[in-house]
Amino acid sequence: MNSRRQQSGFSLIEVMVAVFILAVALVGLTRGITTALGSSKDAEHYSQAVLLAANRVELLRAEGDFTDGETTGTAGAYRWRQIISKVPPDGLHQVVVALEHEPGNVPIYSLSTLLYLAPSDSPTESSAKRSATGQSRRKPGKAR
Repeated sequence: MNSRRQQSGFSLIEVMVAVFILAVALVGLTRGITTALGSSKDAEHYSQAVLLAANRVELLRAEGDFTDGETTGTAGAYRWRQIISKVPPDGLHQVVVALEHEPGNVPIYSLSTLLYLAPSDSPTESSAKRSATGQSRRKPGKAR
């Protein structure tokens, strides 16, 4: 009987402990991969929201004419809300663009910036109106 105890090999308990350790390691690895994939998807949504908000602001800047108030819309799986309000000094407007992701309307990103729109009674605009209607001032003695 003494010779039987000295034989090499694994007992059932050693095998069960090894399988348990392997199972715990696989569960941890699976959870880590799932978390990484979820974080990657969240980062993608955030990046798209940042680009869409910047796009809304640049569109306002390019058009050059906007009115104060709130506007809403959709872009793909995102809902955006744009709020424009006057702030001092005259001609300055605060623009806030907030984006939400459609499933569940989860707020993702909010961009706040200032845009300048020349006031309608400014001297620059008045002279532009006069020159457009032919009412520009001429110096005496100069031919046109």
